[in-house]
Amino acid sequence: MIGIHEPDVVFTDLALALLGGYFAMRLRRGIGAVVMAALASAAFWGALFHALFPARTATPLGFGVWMLVALSIVVVAAALLWLSLSLVGASRQLRRIVVGGYAGACAALVLFVDESFSTIVRFYGPVLLLVIALATREALRTGTAAWRLVAGGFALSALAALAQQYRIALHPTQFDHNAVYHVIQAAALVLLYVGFVRMPARVGSVDPDANSRA
Repeated sequence: MIGIHEPDVVFTDLALALLGGYFAMRLRRGIGAVVMAALASAAFWGALFHALFPARTATPLGFGVWMLVALSIVVVAAALLWLSLSLVGASRQLRRIVVGGYAGACAALVLFVDESFSTIVRFYGPVLLLVIALATREALRTGTAAWRLVAGGFALSALAALAQQYRIALHPTQFDHNAVYHVIQAAALVLLYVGFVRMPARVGSVDPDANSRA
């Protein structure tokens, strides 16, 4: 019988995967759907990684599963960069070049240099802060609840990552810092989903001028 390591982390990860997957299906298309689907993917593979690989990335299979987590987060970061560039009026061609180069560099870094979660947060964090700033700008400029929810959701996601990095836990073994991260992230997904649903146009799936009308 296969034992489950870190059940608090595993089950909160699975809950996060289900929530993100459900929101992605409801949104269907656009940046919001991409973000939700990629976060659901990261949570699902994260649950598998924590459940079955106590040796972490020391084994080839464990490393492979962790890469699926990392690359899912790369997709999230790329989607947020695409959204940020669209909000500052960058052309579609420029967005493709910048986002493609960024995603390729991030993937190479985690595959060949350092696959730690701290490294993932370092390349994901600046993009997250950028999209928070731009979403806040849109919320102030348009006065719409949708942008306020999106800005709040991304800010809560940043808080979740910060809590994880500082290892804030309810209990060192029964509900550790990773489980706390998942719970805060779930709340962030709810805010983001409601915000994306309220957008008149699917954010990031159209030209910057259409986004500004949201």
